[in-house]
This record gives sequence, structure tokens and C-alpha cells, in this order.
Amino acid sequence: MSSSCPVSYSQIEDLAGKNITADDELKWPCALRVFWIDILPFVELVRGLLSYGTSIIVALGLIFNAISFIVLTRKHMRKSTTNMYLSVLAVYDCLSLTLNFMIGVLRGQNPNTVNKDFQQSEGLCTFHGVIVELFNLLSVWLIVAFTVERFIMVKFPLKAKNLTPQRALYTVIGVSVTVFIFSLHKIAVSGFEGDSVFGYKACKTRRAIFPEIIYFYVAFNTWLPTFIIVSFNTMIILEIKKNQKKRKEMTSNANAMSKSDEKATKLLLAVSSAYVILILPLGLIQTTELIWNNTEKVGTTDPNYVHFMTTKIKLKWSRAFFFFFYQFNFAINFFLYVSSSSATRFRTTLRRLLGFKVKKEDMTWISQSHVPKKNMIAPAQSEVSEIPKTSQEKDKDNA
Repeated sequence: MSSSCPVSYSQIEDLAGKNITADDELKWPCALRVFWIDILPFVELVRGLLSYGTSIIVALGLIFNAISFIVLTRKHMRKSTTNMYLSVLAVYDCLSLTLNFMIGVLRGQNPNTVNKDFQQSEGLCTFHGVIVELFNLLSVWLIVAFTVERFIMVKFPLKAKNLTPQRALYTVIGVSVTVFIFSLHKIAVSGFEGDSVFGYKACKTRRAIFPEIIYFYVAFNTWLPTFIIVSFNTMIILEIKKNQKKRKEMTSNANAMSKSDEKATKLLLAVSSAYVILILPLGLIQTTELIWNNTEKVGTTDPNYVHFMTTKIKLKWSRAFFFFFYQFNFAINFFLYVSSSSATRFRTTLRRLLGFKVKKEDMTWISQSHVPKKNMIAPAQSEVSEIPKTSQEKDKDNA
């Protein structure tokens, strides 16, 4: 059988240089070997993306996140609740890029050194499992917290004054502690680490093997936050449109507030929509792969074995392909900030930090930095003096 097949066993990576057993012949029939050679160019492309491509994403992501953190934590910037969330998000993204993705690349590219150290140390493997879980979840649930805050501010404008940087800090701490406690389950339970997209062999562990936990992980990391973000974004857009319509009916000077609302919404939609766009394909493939591997699994003697395995291989490497793009979530926020509602302030602060000249009209709001500003949606004091007040604002001033 093997002599008549155009693809030999030695062309299969896992079988190269190995004495072929009867079990190997059953696992790798001729049709499956031919399929592997056909899909190998795509596999090599994905491997290149997840090694060299990921390294570039990590390097650039660390640089741009560091710049974002420096800009967002300037004295005149950190009085915004939004900037509080985004500065913490930049830190978490840096940690995720380093401890999750870069370590994954090192383990995959150095199986006899770096990954061997992990395999020989139960503690190191457990630590890495906790860290991977922790920082992946921290970033997305901070975005959820940010989204909910924006909704509260648009839906209940009278409560916006309570959304202070101090409360945002409490929210960040609460989310961080909750996710950290949840991630500690990795100390006792091992899930799906044996099928890393970076291709390294999993650690031998004495922890309880609970592969079903992947279902909960995919839901908690993908579908639940995506549902929350999309739902709240939709409600925010509808609420702003409704408010704009009401203001136009009440006063012709209402455009000032609607513009600030629109600016805040653009920032929200940019950050949260980027997350949804980049994680949704990965979530769909992960979910499909899980369902396929568990519901369609057949033995090597089954007539549908080759069909099952070819589909399984396609799904595995498609997941790895979309995982590469998912990593951009942790590196592109700098560009989103520059083009967001805070573009002028962010760019001006960045130019000043880099030593470039800044126009005086772009610096007027900096002189007002001693005036407390509780959230980004509120315009700077210099802007307020130039904007006609709505009837609602006049009532507040007279109160």
C-alpha cells in the first residue's frame, strides 16, 4: 500500500526518521498523507506568521503601548476616566505580548532548550498557564468595563459626574482581582495546552486534565464579552441618536453637546469594534473546531476517518492563522487613540514629548489642566467658553 502511494511516510514530519508501525500506517493512510503535502504550503505560511510575524507584533506593540502609556499618564491627560482605562490597558497589553505571545514563540522555535525547561518544571508550566489565562482575559474585560461606563454616561448624563478617575481605578482593580482569582484555577486544572498554535509540545503535568474547560474559556474570552460589547455599543448609538433628535427639537444650539457625544462614541467604537473584528473569526473557528473534534471523531478503521482528519487539520491551521491577526488586538490601540476623539490632545502631547513644535491654539487646553475634568466626553474649559450653551446647561449653571 505504501509503495504505491506518491507520498512516503518520511515526508510526514511526525514520522520522519521513525520506524513505521502498524499503528502509524492506520493513522496516516495514503489519502491523508497526500492531503498533508497539499496543505503544507499554507501550514508553512502560518508557521512563519506565528514566528517572525508575532515577533514583529510584539516588538512594535511594546514600543507603541509604552508611548501610549507615557502620553495617557501626563498630568493634563490622567484626569480623564477614559485615559485611566486606556493607560492600564496599555500595561496589560505589554504584559500579554511578552508573557503570552513572545514566550509562545520562544517555546515553539526552541523545543530542545526553552520548551524543554518548561517541560521539566511543573511550576514553570503552571505559572505560564496562569499568566496566559490572566492577561488574555484582563484586556478584554477592561474593554467591557470601558464600554459599560460609556453607556452609563450617555444613557444617564446626570450620573456622569460620578464617573471619576478614582471610581475608574476601583473598577480596574475590581476587574483585575476577579480575573486573577479566576485564572488561579490553572494551578489545579489543565485544559487544552496540548494544542498550542505555536507548535510546542505541552508539559507533562500532574494537574487534573479537564479538556472540557475550553468550552467555558472560549465563551468567557470570546462570546460573552463580544455579546456585551456589541449590545452596549448598539444601545449607545441608538441613545445618542435619540438625544440628538430631542436636542434639535429643544434648541438650535444643541449641536455642541452632540458633537462631544459623537467624539466619545468614536473612541468607544474604535477600541471595542477592533476587538470584536479581530477576535470574532478566531472565536468562530475555535467553536467550530471544538464541535467537530468532539461530535465527528471516528476511529482509524472508520470509512470517514480521512474526511474527519482532513477537516480537523484544516480547522487547526485556520485557527492558528486567525490567531495571528487576533494578536494585533494587543498592539494597534496606539493608532486608534491617535484617530479617536482625543486625537488633538493625544497628538499634541506626543509632539511635545518628542520635542516638536506645537501650535499655540493646540495648547490652550493644557493651560486649563488644573481644572478637574471627570471624563473625556466633557470638552476642555477653553472649548466650553467658545461653545454656545444648551438650555439644559444654562439651567444647571443657574441652579
